[in-house]
Amino acid sequence: MSNKTVARIVVVCAVVALMCVSDVVASASLTSRTARGPAPDFTLETTGGTNISLAQQKGKGVILFFFTTWCPYCRVKFPDFAREYEQYKSDNIELLVIDAGETQKKVSSFLARQKTALPFPVLLDKDMAVSEAYDVVGVPTYVLISPEGQIVYQDNVLPKDFRELFG
Repeated sequence: MSNKTVARIVVVCAVVALMCVSDVVASASLTSRTARGPAPDFTLETTGGTNISLAQQKGKGVILFFFTTWCPYCRVKFPDFAREYEQYKSDNIELLVIDAGETQKKVSSFLARQKTALPFPVLLDKDMAVSEAYDVVGVPTYVLISPEGQIVYQDNVLPKDFRELFG
């Protein structure tokens, strides 16, 4: 076999493997995840200059979404979040979008380039203290916190049935 043929076979195998992995990830359910205990409290500044804390969300379900501006998987979630934000709020779920480790200038520039107006605040974890407290090792990372303040799910995908965690 020629090198070109071998290269094509490797590419086809890689594509098939990725398709299989994406099917497994897409079918992730809440039953395959375990709770981690109480959610660490934090207060972070938004790109608009106000402070938001986890304690302010007491009694609500909370979705923490850790992202970076350079992450292509993170960027595609912003239009979805913008579309779903009001429904989250009416379901008593708060969305806290947290940039992990980038400057306010970089994040604000990224947000200004978004094609969709973002109705939710974006928090800045400049020193990554909150990311570390939540053991974030890659982006995107979703952390779901129950209205009682317990971490009930953490992973790189948001399962379709996540609302079940919030009652």
